[in-house]
Amino acid sequence: MSSCECKGTEDPGQGSILYSILNRGARCPQGGAETPAEHQLCPCASKRKLVAIRAPQRVFKAASEVLVKTFKFVKNVPCFRGLPAEDQLRLVRNSWAPLLVLGLVQDCVDFDTVETQQPSLLHRILTHDTERQERVAAEARDPGVPVGDVESIKMFLVKCRGLRISVKEYAFLKGAILFTAETAELECRDYIQALQREAERALYEHVRTVHWGNTGRFGKLRTVLNTLRSMDPEAVAGLFFRPVTGRSSIDEHVLSMFFER
Repeated sequence: MSSCECKGTEDPGQGSILYSILNRGARCPQGGAETPAEHQLCPCASKRKLVAIRAPQRVFKAASEVLVKTFKFVKNVPCFRGLPAEDQLRLVRNSWAPLLVLGLVQDCVDFDTVETQQPSLLHRILTHDTERQERVAAEARDPGVPVGDVESIKMFLVKCRGLRISVKEYAFLKGAILFTAETAELECRDYIQALQREAERALYEHVRTVHWGNTGRFGKLRTVLNTLRSMDPEAVAGLFFRPVTGRSSIDEHVLSMFFER
């Protein structure tokens, strides 16, 4: 069986272990002679290839400052302050990642990445005993983030900056992200759902009034909102925080910034 998860024409030799080792990370089999158009990595290769921030300390500091600033904004929202303390923490835990990414757009924070050096499967097999002894030390290091997740975040930042989102639009987007009624175990779910709808309605009214000639702008901002809601917190944490915090709890790190005065 091939190690590649992609569907395609299977090579008769794919059942061998040696074939799997030598072809780990190779292009997906397309059948027939290879053409220049086929010189691209298979989709599952982007899941295996890992990258990390090139200047982790600098980006960690910038991302932390963005999140602290965002949390100050959140704590100044009267409707948020009126919620039970447990609901406040649940909302923060649920929304910190998309709020951070949106804040990076607003504050024009850029970053570069570098591919992490991961040993090949053949190397891991041949040095199995040595690696077993070093496993504890290896687990303490963060391996990186799948390149596909990083490319999605970078592309999102570029697209958002092209929209020239205004200060008010940022505020309404943050409110719609923060007040997510789908958050688990909320005490005031109905009220929070109403706040989410109100934030989205306020965004619509603002766009309709200020950009009355631009009929597609609200749709683009809705796409921004949906993309933010689908952000993977693990990918965001792995990219901006784990290179510095290591395997320590991201939840504790986020909440420490939330309670920072």
